[in-house]
Amino acid sequence: MKPACFCLVALLFPMAARAELFTHLTAEGGTVAYDIRKNPVFGFYTEPPDHYRSQLTFKQGERNTAAPVLVGTIQTTTNEHYLGSAAFEIQIIARDESTNSARAAYKASIDSVGGHDRFTPLVAKPVDWYHGFVMKIDPTYYRLPGEGELLFEQWWQGSPFHPPISLVIVDPKDAATRGWADAGTNGNFALILRDDDHNADESFPGRAQYFDLGPVTTGRWLHWVVAVRPSPRETNGMIAITLDGKEKLKLEHIKVGYNPDNSQYHDHKPSNRLASVNVCLYRLNGQNCQRFYFDELKFSERYEDAVTP
Repeated sequence: MKPACFCLVALLFPMAARAELFTHLTAEGGTVAYDIRKNPVFGFYTEPPDHYRSQLTFKQGERNTAAPVLVGTIQTTTNEHYLGSAAFEIQIIARDESTNSARAAYKASIDSVGGHDRFTPLVAKPVDWYHGFVMKIDPTYYRLPGEGELLFEQWWQGSPFHPPISLVIVDPKDAATRGWADAGTNGNFALILRDDDHNADESFPGRAQYFDLGPVTTGRWLHWVVAVRPSPRETNGMIAITLDGKEKLKLEHIKVGYNPDNSQYHDHKPSNRLASVNVCLYRLNGQNCQRFYFDELKFSERYEDAVTP
């Protein structure tokens, strides 16, 4: 395994060669620039031949101090792979914060697309977008948080707002409390949706909407495709989740995203674009730990290009 100060991979397929497939991250031979001492929040990945930069984002331990602590890491590894000879490894170690709030969160993410990309989705346009990836949970390094969910994929619309769309793992107790009859011993996958009326951030009314996606499976590769049609002003949006080639959930005629022109947003307004779409690990601090592997990350305007066989 490569050292924790990382080596990561991303590849942008040339737009002229294939218009529908905008990004394809393969974990095959690139480099990551991340130095917690110089910038504990951001890093970048590049890979030849295109040298496209994919942003990495972190929330580390003691991050509001002069000496942040490395908690979340991203690297490539040849110990696991779905295609090729390598996969991304994202890991967050067990840790209790000493100087920050007890609700401090840790995060390590890699963008499939970000706000700097000219094809990052505009929230006002009801156009279908597809984020595909293959994911494997290491069962030997998997302990769920005692509070809150474990987030592993998100469509984000800017700070300080919660992601309007996220895939998470809900622990068995919370899954049972929600009345999910299929509550698994390793937790349940779930979709969380938020909009202007459903908990955009802690100061907004309403509750986030949870949708059960079934029991968690560890130790094998899982094929995800998340389809999103943004529509924050009117109920013209759509969310569809495919797992291992089977549609797990489809929601139509709904609002998707936050409306930047909504008068309830004062000091901070949501971005008019989905600021980033990424895979990640993101959870509250505490004595829990996770190691996930990701491969074949794709962002496209067609399902056929986002899915991995």
